Amino acid sequence: MSQTAVTENHPPVTEYNPPPRLDEAIKAVPLVEAAKTPKKIGYLTNYSFHIWYQIVIEILKRRGAQYGAEIVVKDADLSVENQINQAREMLAEVDALILTPAATEGLEEILKMAEEAGKPVVIEANPVEGMATMIAICDYDAGFDLGVWVGENVKNAGGAPLRILDVGLPTLRPCLLRSEGFAEGVKSVQPDAVVAASINGEATPSIARRIALEALKKTGDVDVIFAMDDETGQGAYQGYLDAGFDANTVTIAGFGLAGEHEKEWLMRREALKVSAAMFPEYVGLRCIDGVIKLMNGQNVSVRDVIPTIAMTAELLEKYYPKKDGVWTPDFEAIAAIPAKGDCAKI
Repeated sequence: MSQTAVTENHPPVTEYNPPPRLDEAIKAVPLVEAAKTPKKIGYLTNYSFHIWYQIVIEILKRRGAQYGAEIVVKDADLSVENQINQAREMLAEVDALILTPAATEGLEEILKMAEEAGKPVVIEANPVEGMATMIAICDYDAGFDLGVWVGENVKNAGGAPLRILDVGLPTLRPCLLRSEGFAEGVKSVQPDAVVAASINGEATPSIARRIALEALKKTGDVDVIFAMDDETGQGAYQGYLDAGFDANTVTIAGFGLAGEHEKEWLMRREALKVSAAMFPEYVGLRCIDGVIKLMNGQNVSVRDVIPTIAMTAELLEKYYPKKDGVWTPDFEAIAAIPAKGDCAKI
């Protein structure tokens, strides 16, 4: 994993180094039978610097190539206006769109433009009113299950209530649901647990580090750092250390478990004890296959739920066995995880 230096508000791109046997794993997943296939698929993302989206983009390109499709990528840099303008330009050159909305509201215009152009749209992660299908986890449910794991496995000496630092991204509803679910999951086991502070990490490790330090100076020590993604969890953890607290007394509960660094950290059994695995490789596959289904008039679910699991060091190798020394997704094992039919909250 390498990074290119940029400013705090435009963080480094965490580059994805694909496993040597990634194509082998992808090819083992049957293609959708289709009479029509696209030549170009546009992907409108919201922050491609993130390791999660670096992985999704790589999978989109490889799965797309299996159908003979080229993937064109544009990054909205978290701007709704940018994303609408990009969609307008892109619809003139592609056969279909995959959209990761830059915000919770305001992207309905893209669906209207695509409908007028007669081009299908698959939504990823964040719902848009009027969508045909969305590939996403159940964010609240995954957060709740992660919170239950923490409630059952993280105890304070002497029985003192757990204190939690919540590192969120309040501009996106899925991230709000993760935070809400996590807190309620912990409290379902330890009712006296408290959220000492909630901060906006802006999906950026350097910002999470700075704001976590500021918050912890006011609130004092915490027992658990919950983060809506692992990268801001890492940033907040550095802020925790900057505040002078003990690395051996805090538990990190993350979301995503996307990159190699996160997996290695989990396996060292240090602060990162658990993360809600979201399987970006599987998401990428489902997005492309969803495009093919829409183009061919096949049935799709409005909400195509991706399975999640509270991933621990003991479970990791079942879903990401090391092949040629590199963590490689086992799509069969991932697909076998039960996915909820209906999300508790959307």
